[in-house]
Parts: sequence; structure tokens; C-alpha cells
Amino acid sequence: MSELQLGLLGIGALVVVGVLAYNKLQEARLKRQSEEVFGSRHDDVLLGGKGAPGRPSGSTERVEPTLSPAPGEISAVSGMLDPGIDFIAMLETRNAVAGEAISTAIVDSLANPAKAVCWEGCNRQTASWEPLDAAGEYELLRAGLQLADRKGAASQQDVSDFSAMVQAVAEAVGASCTLAQPAAALQRAQQLDALCADVDVQIGLNLIARGGAVPGTRIRALAEAHGLVLEHDGRFCRRDETGLELYGLCNMEAPAFSAEGMKALATTGLTLLFDVARAPGGIAAFDRFVEFTRALAEALSARIVDDNRQPLDEAALAKIRAQLQALYASMEQQGIPAGSPLALRLFA
Repeated sequence: MSELQLGLLGIGALVVVGVLAYNKLQEARLKRQSEEVFGSRHDDVLLGGKGAPGRPSGSTERVEPTLSPAPGEISAVSGMLDPGIDFIAMLETRNAVAGEAISTAIVDSLANPAKAVCWEGCNRQTASWEPLDAAGEYELLRAGLQLADRKGAASQQDVSDFSAMVQAVAEAVGASCTLAQPAAALQRAQQLDALCADVDVQIGLNLIARGGAVPGTRIRALAEAHGLVLEHDGRFCRRDETGLELYGLCNMEAPAFSAEGMKALATTGLTLLFDVARAPGGIAAFDRFVEFTRALAEALSARIVDDNRQPLDEAALAKIRAQLQALYASMEQQGIPAGSPLALRLFA
């Protein structure tokens, strides 16, 4: 190589070395500046170091925030309200509000919807809905307007009155309020009313004595032997272990049965009553009702007749049973089985 080429090569090498050295110096200077600007003399609080404020040095205990359960975390089986038959409003406050103050706000709202209204509060300890307690404190509340009953479906005016009521209560206690869709609620109300019209059936089977009047003492003895108890409304009732009525027995004539009057009473006719929607157990409950009717008819030598005193034979009873099976199926499809809490509310 010529001397010129060797000289240029040496100069190039010096330039490269100079650039690398300059870059290293710049990198070191920028690192020092970054540490001065973004560095911290304190330990990381999230890691629980010695400098964490509000905690003794060396402590590793972690403090978790406490929050009220969200609506989705509350026990689904708690409380009475159900979106299947209720138009529900949710209320949430920043701070716990005394149940007494909430009750006062409800009264002061001056609202009076024609359908039943129920208020519930979330118990923070159990994360479940409970009836509003004046002595309790609540951050989550809900109110429900029953959409139908034996008197008919909730109207648009009922929904409007209820909405105004919960809005007034929410404003009074400083709560935010969330309402379901009124149009969907009114549609559901019509569906429930149609269901009530279809299945709101009370079956009455009458017994007519063939041999003359039957003494009250005889009736009482037979009723009690089959597990029925004389109640204050003048009927003998058979109830299940939870207290729900399965069927009843009353006098077809006046007067009603009474503990004092059974000795002197004599009647030629009895009526056995079965409330289809309220009696728990479905078709099996009806079968037990018919079985008791047959047993009583045999013991009293009586005929089973309808309200027009026309005989009810086995074929007629089988026809009634088939019709009831269709009604029970309809209730099951709606999620409201006979004798369930929802059915008891709808057919109160």
C-alpha cells in the first residue's frame, strides 16, 4: 500500500475510536441525569419496604380495602324479590344509611302503587338480601313492584308511580338509582296475568250423604284421623310440614265449623277444596286430595258430586286430572311451580 493509503486508514481508525468514546461519555451523562430526575429515596410502598408510610419499620402486613358486595356477589337465593314477577329498582349509596332513615324516606315519598311493593337491603356480613330493618345500615337497596296478582296485571300507571317512589327515596338518602326497562316489565305483567287466568283454579268436590244428616262429631273424628285440623276460618285443613295448605274441608251448608258447635252440628253435605296454584306438590298433591275425598265418601256413605250436584265418576275425575297436568306444566315452564314462594305471592 502507498503511504497515502496507510495515512488515510490510520485517520479513519482514529475517527471510529473517537466516535465510540464520545458515545460512551454521552451515555454515562444521560444515565446520571435520569437517576437525578426519576430516582426516589423512599422504599416502594407497594412492596412493603421499610419506608412505607403509616406502618412500623419491618412490617409485612398487607391491608386490604373493605367494600360492600356488588349486586352480582350477593346470594342469588336470598330475599323475596324475583325478576320473574317483580319490576326491580337498585339503589346504591356512598356511605351506609340507617334503615330508619330509609323507611322515613319511603313514607315521605307519598307514593302508593296499586300493586304490592317490597323493599330489601343487603346485609354486608352475610352478603344476602334481607327485609329492610329500621335498626340496620345499608349501602345497597332494592325495591320491587309485583307485576301481577289475582286482581290483574300491573298497569303503566303502577310502574310510573313505583318509579317516582324509588327516585324520591334515592334522592332523599343520597343514592344512585337503576331501574329495569318499563316496557319489558309491562310485557311480563301481561304474561303473568295470562298465566294467572289459566291456572287460578280452585277445585271443589262435594259429598252428599245418602242416609241423612251426618253428625259433626263424626266429621271431626274422620277429619282429624286423616291429619286435618280445625282452623279459625271454620274449615278443617290439611297442611304439609312447612305449614302450606294441601286441601280443606268445610260445611256445604251454614254454619261454618267451630270447636264449640261440632257436637250440636249435623249436615247433609260437605265440600272439599283444592287450590291448584297454591297447593305444593303438583299432580301428586291432587291425587292425595282425591284419595282423601274417596275415603271420606266411603266412611260417610256419601256421593261425590259437582257444584250442580251431578255425580263425579272415575272418568270425570280422570278428565280433571289430565287438565291439571297441563296447567302444572305451564307453571313449570314459567318458572313458577305450584306452591312455590312465587306462586304463593302471585295467587295471594
